[in-house]
Amino acid sequence: MRPILFASNRSFSGKSSMCVGISKLLKEKGYKVGYLKPICTLPEKVGTSYVDEDVRYIMDILELKDDARNICPLMFTEQSYDKALNEKISTGKENYIDGISAALKAIAANKDIVLIESARNFTYGSFAGISARDISKALNAKAILIIKYVDDLVDKTIHFKDYFRDNYGGVIVNMAPVEEKDRINRLIIPAFKKFDLNFLGVVYSNKILSSISIRDMAKHLEGEILCARENIDELVESFMVGAMGHEMALRFFRAKPDKVVITGGDRADIQLAALETNTKCLILTGNFQPSTIVLSRAEELNVPMILVKYDTLTTVGKLNEILGRSNLHELKKLDQLVKIAKDYIDVDSIIEISKQ
Repeated sequence: MRPILFASNRSFSGKSSMCVGISKLLKEKGYKVGYLKPICTLPEKVGTSYVDEDVRYIMDILELKDDARNICPLMFTEQSYDKALNEKISTGKENYIDGISAALKAIAANKDIVLIESARNFTYGSFAGISARDISKALNAKAILIIKYVDDLVDKTIHFKDYFRDNYGGVIVNMAPVEEKDRINRLIIPAFKKFDLNFLGVVYSNKILSSISIRDMAKHLEGEILCARENIDELVESFMVGAMGHEMALRFFRAKPDKVVITGGDRADIQLAALETNTKCLILTGNFQPSTIVLSRAEELNVPMILVKYDTLTTVGKLNEILGRSNLHELKKLDQLVKIAKDYIDVDSIIEISKQ
């Protein structure tokens, strides 16, 4: 069977989640499944090897016994990317694809099917001959586009198909707003069929999958957790910014439950107002330590507070980067991933694609 490569046109489109959900479902069907992420960007040490942070979780989730160096054969941090680019400019040489091919050969042994997760977008690594298209050609893999819903996704999918040519496999629409369901059924799916784009499923926005734990949020913000550490594995899905007076803040915060409130570390009035409402976490910006009154109240209510060095605007921008990302680090999401694969993805067609 041919490998299946999942690629996207932008970061955080759900490739990892799709790999996990589809792999788990394939295993339920009795298939021996392998997983490969040729280009890794978030190094984390596992034993004597470095693998991508998400890869480590996927290895645990799928109970993979393959050598981590084969699952994650190439590490491209910002520094190593620049080093490889400089070598390309200086010598014109690269042989990364050979290592990726060898990794697939090792992983594919005794497997029925191998799922490959491409890098952040399908052109990444083009200069070194390891873009998603280069990899799909070298490994004889069929490429499936995981595309986060946008108005012009038919155009983007047609471009993807033209880009991959004979290695094109199909398209899965991810994170589609529920309110777009009529447009998708009435217009988008018929267009996919008209242009022979091999529609394989649509996944609508899911609150559980788009949430993030307080622990991961603190890590992404490089923040210090000041209290209630026992609750940092709680999941949150929305945030509010507090920059008004106490009375207005109370009315504002009562409108949304289970939120994160971001405010200046010197705004004790807003912090106390947030703690009077259904708030799961307080993020204090500007590296201002909270007052002892606020800290005591948060400890009493078991509400974690995170102290960050960034200003409020920068903090909001950083949170927007990760909210909506289907992070795999929370085990609560696994059942949802399998259910989504079973209910919304045409896994039988993906099996057939791998046989072509």
